[in-house]
Amino acid sequence: MMYPRGSFISLILSTLLVGACGQDTQVKALEAQIHELDVKTKALEKTVQELSVKDLLSHFEGVAYLTPGSDGYSLVKSDLGVLTVSLANIQPYASGTKVTLQFGNLMAGTINGVKAKLEWGSLDKKGSPIAESTNSREVKFNESLRSGGWTRADVVLEGIPPTELGFVRVREVGHTGISLVGR
Repeated sequence: MMYPRGSFISLILSTLLVGACGQDTQVKALEAQIHELDVKTKALEKTVQELSVKDLLSHFEGVAYLTPGSDGYSLVKSDLGVLTVSLANIQPYASGTKVTLQFGNLMAGTINGVKAKLEWGSLDKKGSPIAESTNSREVKFNESLRSGGWTRADVVLEGIPPTELGFVRVREVGHTGISLVGR
């Protein structure tokens, strides 16, 4: 348990004085102060934990976590709104893996110049990403994401064969332009 430095020193000095004087009322007062500090510390720890969880959850909506063999799609928040993304195809390619990402644009406009940060790597026996095997890079897609439709984009992930690929994360999705259909 952590106490502010001044409070801790005061507590030690008061304890020494109480021991020297042997006054029971001072002991009870110190015990009450310790109890009050303990209650306040626990309340602060709970608040910090709740804030950490909220911060962590807010970062998840900006990340799509994809694994080979999983069905369906993940949602990823872009600078324009929410997109869907799935891992559609995985093939060996040179010294790495070629994957097809399938983006779903739920918006009314076509999104041009899509860029994102991709992270990929292996998983341990428990299914958690292995930090040492994680690679990342910025990607700019040539394909525009058609409004209300699916768009496929191929990406080469260097340094990992398909048999070792355990996950792909898509984050920090942005764009350079949009196209809207006029009336």
